[in-house]
Amino acid sequence: MHEIHAQSKKSHIQDSTSDKSELRIGILYNSDYYFMGRSDSAKAPYLSPSLGYYHKSGFSIRSALSYLTTPGEGRVDLTTFSGGYDYYGSQFAAGISISQYFFNDLSYVVQAEMSTFINVHGGYDFSAFMIFADVSLGFSEGTDVFFGAEITRTFYAIRNKLRITPAVYLNAGSQQYYNEYYTMRNEQTGAGKGKGMGGASQPIQNSQILESEKFQILDYEADVQISYKMGKIRLYAATTWTFPKNPSTIVTDQGTYEEELKNGFYWTSGIRLTF
Repeated sequence: MHEIHAQSKKSHIQDSTSDKSELRIGILYNSDYYFMGRSDSAKAPYLSPSLGYYHKSGFSIRSALSYLTTPGEGRVDLTTFSGGYDYYGSQFAAGISISQYFFNDLSYVVQAEMSTFINVHGGYDFSAFMIFADVSLGFSEGTDVFFGAEITRTFYAIRNKLRITPAVYLNAGSQQYYNEYYTMRNEQTGAGKGKGMGGASQPIQNSQILESEKFQILDYEADVQISYKMGKIRLYAATTWTFPKNPSTIVTDQGTYEEELKNGFYWTSGIRLTF
């Protein structure tokens, strides 16, 4: 439910459904980087050009570069390669995808220790609304299991060129990736921003999250996505509110404390050209 580009599953399926194969080139701006309601204290705005090929059979391959636009931090912070398959019925949709992440050693986003993400999802259209659910595996030093649920509805206007999609989410899972972030990336508890796991990265103090393997609700989210199609061009904009739950207990050499979780907000905009 939460890959690099914030997008509801219904929007993804609506974008992917086609009776012909397509090549898509786009660029997307995210004002900050959130994963399961968590983010680093330093903002991580990304400008991400992408390229994808979507075959009419349902198979697709995609790639993206995410450039960190923070002043003084400008760099390619993440490279993503993805592939998958989606099935579209009259009311039912399902699919599977796998994404490989290559984070910069200097990256400080909370997902930066995760290398691979596998997602299986399905949804059913009840006419008045659509429900989606997904199960994912995230691989870092350990393996995390995630579950997501989404309720959404799309409204159309201007001869179906304008699409407005509000959605609400629930995300649950384990947090071994988050433990790795606190150990190796976090500025206060780990090697700090700009170290990561490359080169001479060593934690400046021992730290760990208690019960990082525990499966629990991680956050609730609400968003509104708007898109407008003009021929082969589609414009996107979205706003997302995150409400994180179940703060982690962090143990360091200096003591034990509970992390402070704050509600979050970020926005996304982009443009895509289809051939």
